[in-house]
Amino acid sequence: MEKRIKIVELISADIRSRANVNIIRSAIDGINQDIVLDFTGVAFMSRSFTDELYNLMNEHKNLSLENMNDFIQSMLDTVTAGRKSKRIFESESSEIKEFDDLKSLASFLSTI
Repeated sequence: MEKRIKIVELISADIRSRANVNIIRSAIDGINQDIVLDFTGVAFMSRSFTDELYNLMNEHKNLSLENMNDFIQSMLDTVTAGRKSKRIFESESSEIKEFDDLKSLASFLSTI
């Protein structure tokens, strides 16, 4: 038997905060059976929420997702691909700029 959770009822149809994963985490805490997160009716989820959802899925191997629209599936695919690819940085160092006033900061920002 599985536990089915309708995300639109638990959170919203428009999910914009990574903190919303904590609502899901609380809802599934202590459940040992298979858990299905049903995304029927969810129109939008932010990349930050999706990133945290990815973490949650790695923590709970009994978790699966269903009924995602094309946008939701695309966001999940994007985050998953980003997590699986190695991050390559051109430089390991960063230059720290200091400004004496807002005018010099604004001048610098206009050049980037």
